[in-house]
Amino acid sequence: MIQQRIKHILIGLFFVLGMGACTPFDELNTDPTKSDEIDPNMQLSYVQLATYGMVEPTNAIQSYASSLVQQFQGEYNKTYHGGKYRIVDQMIAIIWTDFYNKPIKNLVDVLHATADKPEQARLHAIARIYKVFLFSILTDLYGDIPYFDAGKGYLEQNFTPNYDTQEAIYRDFFKELTESVELLNTSADANPVTGDIIYDGDVEAWKRLANSLQLRYAMRVVKVDPQLANEQVTAALSPARGGLISSTDQEAYISYLPDIFDWDVNEIRRNAQAQLYIGREPAPLPFLCSTFWNLLRDTQDPRLFRIGRTYWGEGNFNGLNAFDRIDITEEVLARGGMAMFQPSDPGYFWYDRWPSGYWSNTLNIWVDKWTRPQLNEVFLKSDIPGIVMTYAETELLLAEAKVRWPGLATAHTAEEHYTQGVEAAMDMLAVRYKTTAIPETERQTYWSAHAFPTDVQGQLKSINEQLWIVHITNPSEAYANWRRSGFPVLKSAKEYGAITIDSQTIPRRLPYPLFEKSYNPTNYQQAVSRMGGTDDWNARMWWDKN
Repeated sequence: MIQQRIKHILIGLFFVLGMGACTPFDELNTDPTKSDEIDPNMQLSYVQLATYGMVEPTNAIQSYASSLVQQFQGEYNKTYHGGKYRIVDQMIAIIWTDFYNKPIKNLVDVLHATADKPEQARLHAIARIYKVFLFSILTDLYGDIPYFDAGKGYLEQNFTPNYDTQEAIYRDFFKELTESVELLNTSADANPVTGDIIYDGDVEAWKRLANSLQLRYAMRVVKVDPQLANEQVTAALSPARGGLISSTDQEAYISYLPDIFDWDVNEIRRNAQAQLYIGREPAPLPFLCSTFWNLLRDTQDPRLFRIGRTYWGEGNFNGLNAFDRIDITEEVLARGGMAMFQPSDPGYFWYDRWPSGYWSNTLNIWVDKWTRPQLNEVFLKSDIPGIVMTYAETELLLAEAKVRWPGLATAHTAEEHYTQGVEAAMDMLAVRYKTTAIPETERQTYWSAHAFPTDVQGQLKSINEQLWIVHITNPSEAYANWRRSGFPVLKSAKEYGAITIDSQTIPRRLPYPLFEKSYNPTNYQQAVSRMGGTDDWNARMWWDKN
């Protein structure tokens, strides 16, 4: 049902929902062709699909976030940008321009169109919840950003929005999520929400998502304001609120369509992450970073070969279909054991430190480059889900909350939440990405060697390393959670011997787009002054405390 809706929902929208080129704030939301009568349900569909469907901002987030946090490395964009700590304004700015100019301006339109309309109260509440999610991506990447005034160029002729502090934004997140749940609880609106690709208008599901997001953002502020964090976690757990995501089938994810890989069309009905994993080279190059690979390897995690594989596919394939490559994982393992897999270190391209390789009896050739582990090809399918919130994340965050506040009223101990979170993460690979299921024997072997630590620091380390693994396809969240938790403990690319460009340490945020200096100078300068007068990507944002 939802897939059929995706196939038809965008007809006629590409010319009226801001599909144009990237522009500064004074040109946002001023499209003279925009209809005043667009169904806000259709706009909601567009907003949801655009979240992971826009190629350029998705590429930028991958190139920085997933590389800075050392999940991926070796492929050119990831190493050139995030791996070598190189500031490229065009790449960094595209996240800002596309998010503000496309999904956010349409979401603001939805909120405006449904405000004070009892018959559309459910749609309004859902849009408010999703607004929090979208803005969290931006503020967690940049810090202080336009928030309260954002997206109102067309509605209010406000082309120079104020940069709100991250603290004010986060406090409004908690207000918006709380009020949205209350609205969903009390609304007598009987109108179905027809544009919701995530939950198909299910009110109870959206309440669970709002509460789970509130848990996420409460834990984000745990170091800068532990009292606020505790208050918001407690509020999210209130039975009257409707509960949290508590099973894999309650997860929030965006559905996309299969078999769409057209680089020449501004296409948002497929997951752009998958298209970028495949890339434009004769063979896909989504190489895993040695940091990520080695952690799973050293802990004998049964997810290792479900997330990472090695494939042979040389350039003579000439336009290779990604799914026609030959999986040589078992041969590499048999030929030289785990040491034969040679992932790229942080700051290095795949062709640096050329791997030693081996003679393949299967292929009858010498194999070297292809001993570098890549993302399993199941993640390269265009209909992989766009993750908003998973059961695994919810349980792991509850585990940390329970560690920090043992008296917190949850149904389980910290260890039980942790175990359920890791089990859910293992299940998610098969349920969402169609990897082979992890059998009970492998799980028990893993658990027998990896009991939940008894000390608080060890518990926090284990929980957040697991979140890092869970977020392998959610790089912005992986980057945010690493900064707020400090786990896993990462060495900089420079410490691996790599040449880095614009920083010697792992950057803590993305710089603002350069055009903001010209188009919104007063508010830009106020935001920069709060960082000490320099738009420093090593400056820690409000919640990012040691």
